[in-house]
Amino acid sequence: MKGSRMLQLINEAIEEIEKYGSCESAYYILKYLSNSQEDLCKRGEVKYDLTIDHLIFLSMNGKTSQKKYKLYVNAFFTYDVLSPYKVIQDPMFTFRWGKLYFIYSPRIDSHLSSLIKSNFMRVTRSQIKLTERGEEEMENIRASLTKEELRKLSDKLKEIEEMKLTDLKIYTKNYLFAKA
Repeated sequence: MKGSRMLQLINEAIEEIEKYGSCESAYYILKYLSNSQEDLCKRGEVKYDLTIDHLIFLSMNGKTSQKKYKLYVNAFFTYDVLSPYKVIQDPMFTFRWGKLYFIYSPRIDSHLSSLIKSNFMRVTRSQIKLTERGEEEMENIRASLTKEELRKLSDKLKEIEEMKLTDLKIYTKNYLFAKA
């Protein structure tokens, strides 16, 4: 099992608890492991091009502040747009249509808390704001994308930027059903 995808995800589950304090994230990883164990034992370890932290920074879409619920939505679309080109650590999104955070990821939430503690971001009641250190990190991560990847990502995030919560829920639901 050494060097397997299974062991890699077990270690990620442990890290979610020990480093990020998220038992919920670890639970979702373990649930995934339980449902996919045969396949994961056969697969080798995956080297990520983008981590959960990178996904958070890219979801800011070059801005210094973002509403928290929009950050989750942006993260979902960022993941969806870039995953054909990059190997991205799985945020394990859940969809809860009756909630403000209708797209949610406990992994993003716990990593966001860690980035705040590490002084990359600040949080107000409903806004996430990058610190100067966070802005530098965001630009470094954006620079790692090709022009085409960055264009596709910017186009998608601009498309959803002006939408209000109700419109965004409808757009996302239609988007998901169209992909299915």
